[in-house]
Amino acid sequence: MFKKLLIAAVAVVAGLAVLNHSLVKVWYKEACGKAKSMVPPEVRLKQLNSEIDNIDKDIKKNISRLARMEVDVKMFEEQLDAKRDRQAHLRSEIGDMQKSLQGNHTEKVAFHGRKVASSRLTNQLEMNVTEFTSLKEAVKVQEQLLVDKKRTLEVAHNRITEMKNEKEKLRLLSTRLATHLELVKMKQIQSQEIAFDDSAISNAREIAKDVETSLRVAETNSRLNSQFGYAEKTVIEKEAKSTEEVLKSAREALQDDELGDKVEAVVEKK
Repeated sequence: MFKKLLIAAVAVVAGLAVLNHSLVKVWYKEACGKAKSMVPPEVRLKQLNSEIDNIDKDIKKNISRLARMEVDVKMFEEQLDAKRDRQAHLRSEIGDMQKSLQGNHTEKVAFHGRKVASSRLTNQLEMNVTEFTSLKEAVKVQEQLLVDKKRTLEVAHNRITEMKNEKEKLRLLSTRLATHLELVKMKQIQSQEIAFDDSAISNAREIAKDVETSLRVAETNSRLNSQFGYAEKTVIEKEAKSTEEVLKSAREALQDDELGDKVEAVVEKK
């Protein structure tokens, strides 16, 4: 009974551990996503340019590896060419030895213009055949290996070219993103300025509307008061005249009066 309870407890603990691990992964992923979304685009753009610079470092590392690969292939090909030359030389030697030994049972035979013991030439022929056979197999294998090495070298060349092209594309993309970022900033500034202007214009229009309403109310109030006999009489105060103006008016009045008296006297005499 105790053993069963222990097994069940272990199973529960293991399940909780797995569940907690999954939850931690989910929480971590969500936290990373939120953290990235909070990073300003300017900072992300700098990160992009930094990674693009790292591509150059990777390319240079791969170029060093490529240089070693090219040297290895070149040296391997030179060694293979040497084996081919040796194989061709052995082929020629074997043919000449066959001609010298065939149909000749004497102790010495002619070989390359000199007399050589038949037994010695036979042994040399056997060694040459053995070496030629071994070289033939080695050359065949190494020729296929050279093809594979060259193919791998070509793939490496193409990979570096692709990395270089991809870097240039990313550099161009970074430039476009930087331009886009500047345009977004400019639009944000413009929208803020326009919002400020709109607010001032709206306030001015509201004030103008209030003034117009007040004037219309005043006019209507005056008209209604006049209509119902409550209009206030407007007293127009005369502007006070100066002493000089009063004296001038007095002189003109006296002159007009004297002229009138003279006219009446003339009329009476007649």
